[in-house]
Amino acid sequence: MAKLRTWRVPLLGLPLLIYCVLPTRNFYWDGVAFAIKIEKRPPVADLLYPSHLIYMLWGSWLYRLCEAVGLHARALFVMQAANGVLAGLCVFLLDKCLRRKGVPAGLSAAAVLIFAFAASWWKFASDANAYIPAIFFLLCAYLLAERPETTVPAALTHAGAMLFHQLAILFLPVALLTLKKGRSRWTYAATALIPVAAAYAFSYRAGADRATFAGFLSWVTWHAPDSNFSFSPVTNALLSLRGTFRLFFGGKVGDFVGDGISKAVFLALIAATAAFCIGSWRIVRGLKFSSPPVTLAAWAGVYSAFLFFWMPQNTFYRLFYLPPLIAVLFTTLRGVDLPVRLFVPALLLWNFAFEIYPQSRADLNAPLSFALAQRDRWPPGTPIVFSRFHPDLWTISYFNQQAAWIGMPQPDLDQLERHLEEARKDHQPLWVEQTTYEPIASDPNGRQWLAAHEQPTDLIQFHDAKHVFLFHCMK
Repeated sequence: MAKLRTWRVPLLGLPLLIYCVLPTRNFYWDGVAFAIKIEKRPPVADLLYPSHLIYMLWGSWLYRLCEAVGLHARALFVMQAANGVLAGLCVFLLDKCLRRKGVPAGLSAAAVLIFAFAASWWKFASDANAYIPAIFFLLCAYLLAERPETTVPAALTHAGAMLFHQLAILFLPVALLTLKKGRSRWTYAATALIPVAAAYAFSYRAGADRATFAGFLSWVTWHAPDSNFSFSPVTNALLSLRGTFRLFFGGKVGDFVGDGISKAVFLALIAATAAFCIGSWRIVRGLKFSSPPVTLAAWAGVYSAFLFFWMPQNTFYRLFYLPPLIAVLFTTLRGVDLPVRLFVPALLLWNFAFEIYPQSRADLNAPLSFALAQRDRWPPGTPIVFSRFHPDLWTISYFNQQAAWIGMPQPDLDQLERHLEEARKDHQPLWVEQTTYEPIASDPNGRQWLAAHEQPTDLIQFHDAKHVFLFHCMK
């Protein structure tokens, strides 16, 4: 036991190290968009976004802090590193939660490593997104709410979670259930909600030309057009089961890299899977169950119920119920120490081989690989005209910061001609991205202009099953 305790801290610290050493290169689109905006150094009001109010502000602060101490890193990489640290700390927080619930030290360590190396958590822990900070603060709030003397700090950390992501508000009934009846619940609710409401009101007023209550409600509840509720029980149930499974196991067999590292990991995976199957078979008849803590069951239940109807096809929102789901499982099951410990390496090796390692390589991210290949072709100042700033172009432009990206919402021949003249003065070609090229080419005058200036032999193009990148050269 003493030996186990000696190794608990480095063992539980291992995920933090891996998150930071092996960041993903299959970037979450929103993270790239956040980084682009942060590096433009806009006014504070432009960094406030309703669904994750302060995440870009937080990223901007970290980015400028790094600059202030002489560390000149891209904003995207700074936010990735910050999430890696917070995700690693979540491992310790969840372990603390399990230990408080009476889970033995060895089983708790194995359980939180399953959490740490679950596919979706591992992926987002090494990427830039608002989910990791929000869940970090929710775990803090849960642990603090269990102590009457830390009711106010619990509420304040919950407020922090809500400011990082709106979905954290669903934790409110869980927190109130954790507290004793009476005045402390009112104290918690007021302390958590009033600062958040004030922050949202201030943020809306700072960015609105004309502030109205109806406008405020519309802004607070804004969501992407493809985000909505679904009320198809059978479909939602299947999507929920699929999404929960994908929380733990990710990747595709076709993404297997096939180099020496991958092959060695695959062989280890076979051995680990065999050991898990043998170990599980021996104790399956000895399984015992007990009732889970009500608050943990409520946490998992509230989020799973909401996400049953709200965008059930999305796996990443389900990260909000991954910590309590792990806690419910391992406070309920008894006599599973051996198979759980054997399951950890099997899960780790599977996700490493088929998701994390492949996604850590730039060559398996088509937009990133394409972007890096153009750095020599687009020297500093190269003008590139585009009309629609689509997600793939976010990545291509972010990793070609040296080029001059020119937005032209409505393609205009006169404006294109002026950009071409300016490019000629600098002895450079003008590149026209496909979203500008297509409407120009569909117009007779546009086709005539292209016939006079386009250099078809200099076309930059890339095609695969999911992507088409076309950049046309004008001289």
